[in-house]
Amino acid sequence: MGGNVVLITGATGGIGKAAAIGLATMGARVGITGRDLNRAEQASADIRTASGNPATDRFAADMSSQPEVRRLAGAGRPGGSHHSRSQF
Repeated sequence: MGGNVVLITGATGGIGKAAAIGLATMGARVGITGRDLNRAEQASADIRTASGNPATDRFAADMSSQPEVRRLAGAGRPGGSHHSRSQF
């Protein structure tokens, strides 16, 4: 999976977090979303530790809200508001 970028929604716990750890372990750059940024930051740290892969990004977004989905999509585009480098 090295060189691939994946975005997993709901990865602050449960199966989403397990999937993120698995993909990060295989070498993917993993982006995760969660409604609460603090939980997403903690999950991202857990994923880095469990996988040994520092290439994780976290985003706060409520995926049940269409404006939030659009905001998140805009953050991943060149010139988006979240990253100076576009990974998604």
